[in-house]
Amino acid sequence: MIRVAEVIRGWLGWCPNTPVIQTAPAVLAIPSATAHPAQPGSSGDTGGPGRIHLGIGIATGSIKTMVRNKHLLWFSLLAGLVILFLIVAEAYIVANSGSALPFLVGIPIIDSFLIFDSRIFLLQVICLSCFNLLLAGLVLYWSRGSTGKPLKIRDAFSDISPHTGTFAALSIVMAVAGTILEAFTTQTQIVGKIVFSITMVVFYLPYAYYLPDVLSSALFFSAIIMAVTILQFLLALYVVPVIVLENKRLFPALAGSVSLMKTTWREIIGCILVFGAIILGVAFVALAIGQSPLLLNHDYDFFLQISRGEVLMTAVCYGFVLACGILMAVGSTVLGIAVADLYAFGTTGKVRKNPKTESYAASELPG
Repeated sequence: MIRVAEVIRGWLGWCPNTPVIQTAPAVLAIPSATAHPAQPGSSGDTGGPGRIHLGIGIATGSIKTMVRNKHLLWFSLLAGLVILFLIVAEAYIVANSGSALPFLVGIPIIDSFLIFDSRIFLLQVICLSCFNLLLAGLVLYWSRGSTGKPLKIRDAFSDISPHTGTFAALSIVMAVAGTILEAFTTQTQIVGKIVFSITMVVFYLPYAYYLPDVLSSALFFSAIIMAVTILQFLLALYVVPVIVLENKRLFPALAGSVSLMKTTWREIIGCILVFGAIILGVAFVALAIGQSPLLLNHDYDFFLQISRGEVLMTAVCYGFVLACGILMAVGSTVLGIAVADLYAFGTTGKVRKNPKTESYAASELPG
């Protein structure tokens, strides 16, 4: 709610003790000069460009916060373990694909017949539950800290325990949607060709020379699941903050998330510009590595002979995959901070600079 400033009125007139009858002059209403922040979407809104710039500031501020607060790496470490579990589980599923028949379910959709692997659904439920709980703990930890009431990391996870049922329901709903989207992405003809073409351009040569087939397939399917997961979190951006900070159940939280997204869509665009630029930079590096045979005039001996390029390209391929994993783990924490700040701005209409981290944080949070 916007707090309306009190209007200070000055009454001008002659002294009432004067014996001569005087006519009082007109009353002048003098408004206060105190500036108050405009609520997002109100008539005092400065417009799109300023709001987008604010979103850019929130995104860059979350990166600075991550760099200057090393203890936040605990969240990244936990996220990295979840990603590692996802890849290992995918590798196990790929390695045992011959015994997958009991786990497969075929469902006709429109003019297609999609095959769903119940093991993929279970894997998504586990991973999404972990990511939801990590985001909830991070949001609660960062939001409490920005109000001057610091919270220990273990206490943040302890305080979200009353919401575990809601997060379990959210994870199941997201897993159902994610399993359908993953099957649609990999099995439909048009989308499947697009994904296959991108894979051949970016992630085939020279990786095929150095990564075992099981690991390569596990990384491919894990990347699809992670992309689907990111998309779902973007579509339900504020659900986790609304659950943990406003103590709401799943469906009211979904409704609140939609309302907040309508309020802060300009700031979200600003954040997407920053994080999207980083993703494009990583994609450019991946493209350069994947097209290195073309850059070397198809000198495949460079990739095959130990005396020339095998050791170097092995380090490049594995190093890039490892760097992407680390970037995803750290990026999940950065995104969590940005989501917490976006939520705070959407509910209070204010941002401030944190003097310790110089990052954007909400000056007020709901009770």
